[in-house]
Amino acid sequence: MDMDRNILDDDPATGFGKLKSDILDKELCTGCSICTVMCRLENIAFDGHPVMRQECASCQLCNIVCPRAGEISSKLQKEWDILNRHALIRSARSTDEGILNVCQDGGVTTSILWYVLNKGLINGAVVSGVKDLKPVPMIATTYDELISSAGVRYSPSPTYQALLSDSRNGNMRNHLTRLGLVGTPCQVLALRNMQMPDLEGAVLEPSDCIEFTIGLFCMEQFDSKLTEYLKKKMDMQNAKKFRMTRNGLIISFTDGSKILIEHAEIKRFIRPNCRICTDFTSKYADISVGSAGSPAGWTTVIIRSEIGRSIYYGALRGGFMVENPKSPKTQIIERLSSKKTERSAKNLIHYAERTEL
Repeated sequence: MDMDRNILDDDPATGFGKLKSDILDKELCTGCSICTVMCRLENIAFDGHPVMRQECASCQLCNIVCPRAGEISSKLQKEWDILNRHALIRSARSTDEGILNVCQDGGVTTSILWYVLNKGLINGAVVSGVKDLKPVPMIATTYDELISSAGVRYSPSPTYQALLSDSRNGNMRNHLTRLGLVGTPCQVLALRNMQMPDLEGAVLEPSDCIEFTIGLFCMEQFDSKLTEYLKKKMDMQNAKKFRMTRNGLIISFTDGSKILIEHAEIKRFIRPNCRICTDFTSKYADISVGSAGSPAGWTTVIIRSEIGRSIYYGALRGGFMVENPKSPKTQIIERLSSKKTERSAKNLIHYAERTEL
């Protein structure tokens, strides 16, 4: 069933009240902060989760765009199911030493963003920086800003907060503004919900400023309490990189030392909303990236859309990255995708039983 764009509804249960009861109270919020951008009355603040500051106008926009609220549009599913069936899967790596020195795997995300910025194809990229080991949304417009945002975040970034100040002072209404966006599967889905045309063919602002998306492979994210736990456990001042492996979370430090935190120790910090998510490869993204399936130092890249192909091959031709002659091991990607789907099914049953109680 497609989402209804008829937003003229006076029932509070269809506005933020519904979002609170269906999503927030059940700990299903992804932390993307898309609802704060969509509230045209600027009533929704974000403090680790959405908070209604004034009386809700029941416009329903927060429910329409939320990646956990309601059903995904059948039109959206059909369109991207076709694109996924014809997707290209490659393994690539950056050619830029500055990027390789700070990246998680092959540095493809940062290299692609640097290519489109360098060529003037976009004016900025919505990415996640870091402050005090916590993700901070930002719009990167320079090479140095891209370098500062390189690497993987294991707790959610309120990505759309990066658009908030610009959208409310009018900057994002300028159609000359062209942005790329990097996000997790739920963050990309939120954008696609915004971009679904209504009966008159219009999409919700400021999604019309997003030219293309890079989606991240994502098995799960962790509550911000994990950072506080790690700070109490060890000195995190010189932590340089975080990498999730089959054995657990490996933390690398500037002195070259490494510490392994096993899965059993940190699994209690997995966010509840991640336990019911089925999307491992960010299937609604123009380009998806992750380490699964590629050898160490390389990035697996799934290219789905026409703009994704244009950007990916443009970056290759421009020498911003190189392609591995060996294709990624797709069976690894399929196995992880199946594992996430199976986990979701089990948790949905448990969640339904708990809700009934």
